[in-house]
Amino acid sequence: MSSVVREPTVHEFGPPSPQTVKLGGRTRRFWLPIAKGWRMTPRGIRMLQRMMDPTDHVPILRGTAVEKTEIGGVHCERIRARRAMKGHPEQPAPASPRDGEPLILYLHGGGYVFGSVRTHRGLVARLSHVTGLPAVSVDYRLPPEWTLPAPIEDALAVYRAVLEHTDASRIVVAGDSAGGNLAHQLVLHAAEAGLPLPAALVLLSPWSDLSASGESIRLNAAEDPFIPEVGLRRCARVAAGGEDPKSWRISPLFAPDELQAQLPPTLVQVGAGEVLRDDGARVARTLAAAGVPATLEVYEGALHVVPAWAGTPEARDALHRIADFVATLLPGAPAPDAEAADEATDRSADGIVPGPPGAPGRT
Repeated sequence: MSSVVREPTVHEFGPPSPQTVKLGGRTRRFWLPIAKGWRMTPRGIRMLQRMMDPTDHVPILRGTAVEKTEIGGVHCERIRARRAMKGHPEQPAPASPRDGEPLILYLHGGGYVFGSVRTHRGLVARLSHVTGLPAVSVDYRLPPEWTLPAPIEDALAVYRAVLEHTDASRIVVAGDSAGGNLAHQLVLHAAEAGLPLPAALVLLSPWSDLSASGESIRLNAAEDPFIPEVGLRRCARVAAGGEDPKSWRISPLFAPDELQAQLPPTLVQVGAGEVLRDDGARVARTLAAAGVPATLEVYEGALHVVPAWAGTPEARDALHRIADFVATLLPGAPAPDAEAADEATDRSADGIVPGPPGAPGRT
């Protein structure tokens, strides 16, 4: 008797909105030539980090509280958007959590060569708003000084520290791109260490295979306006630090089935035309085959990390679906609210928030 092959639940959305089509054209003209030509030497990496990383005065949703802190010895930010403020005292530290309060643990993207809590503060604030939950954003170590497994060590240290005050069943782990790789790695390593596992995993365009074996790396190379294949391969060489990119500790797609099977319900969102489409799709299929409830959402024409592009209907819909997924799995999470997704993607709702005070962070 043949065994039943379990598949993820798949939802496809399209056609692309006019806003996304226009955004893709602009990105292709202005960003793609830079990404194709950038050299990932130590000097080039430092220049990229300086160019891409904003100052602490970052536009985010008005009413969002941001606080620098150190958790498990790692620089982090606590972020609490206006909808997550309900019932929470605003003084003296409105972003700080209460013991046992559900939260999002977020790992930023950036190809494992750039990105920080500042580059992703806006996205994390929007996730906090739509879910009604506070978030912890992790400022993990990066090249040229550090490569994998340093980011995994940092993420695990933060997770262990969070578990001292918050039950795992009230934690959502999320990440985008390289941060999606890291979110997946974090939960796999937590399972391997015998730690309690989070209630849910949210992977946004995860870069899950640094060996670049997915067909979409080549098939979508001409269509993706954001990530060039050559740039992806350069980042992978740096991130792996000389290790085999097919090792599961570099590419979580290849983790043993017995670890994958322990993962919590997982939501994966990808753009149909991005080079990392198959990284996300294969993760969803791998988890489903291991018995994990997995949902794959594919957005036609959407750019890399669908909910990051504020002002597009695709970002609004993706954020609302994340909120719905989280509310279904997390005890105490507010019910999803379509109006909150509208607010979260309204670019006119952004304000300039001064740099947060608190424990030292990278500046």
